[in-house]
Amino acid sequence: MDAAVPAAEIVFRLIPLLLLLGTALMGAVVCLNNITAPGANLAFVRHVMTMDTTNMDPGTQWREVRSPALHRAAFIAMLVCEIAVTVLGLLGSYFLAVNLTAADGAWESAKLFGYLTFLMALVVWFLIIQVVGAEWYVSWQSEKWNAIRDSIRINLITIAGIIILRLS
Repeated sequence: MDAAVPAAEIVFRLIPLLLLLGTALMGAVVCLNNITAPGANLAFVRHVMTMDTTNMDPGTQWREVRSPALHRAAFIAMLVCEIAVTVLGLLGSYFLAVNLTAADGAWESAKLFGYLTFLMALVVWFLIIQVVGAEWYVSWQSEKWNAIRDSIRINLITIAGIIILRLS
């Protein structure tokens, strides 16, 4: 252990490491589910994009996308982003772990993949799920096919991870 890094600081550094590793593991489980049982989430994407469980208001219904090819493309794009969350998060966790007791400069440098992970998590669960899904396709109106509650939870953890990583 580097004598310049107090034990309390090392414990504080474990917090963003845990949040980052948890984000990577969550991404891995999401990817696993999407790869081994794609039907469930592809159905989700289809219902959101077709807007078939919203109030069918003509003011928003023009946004519907009925193309199965575009549904699959959106599903694959999300999967690629989720894979990025997983890979970046595992890399970031590794770099934080090996620099846990390092001097401040090395610790700061080790944060890059953590920030990239949290950035990609915001792309998936904020931009794609909340902005595009919930607002553009008005999935917030659907009782069954909306992910607002889950994405809010994930986004709050992501924002906490960003803040705590920055402060550590």
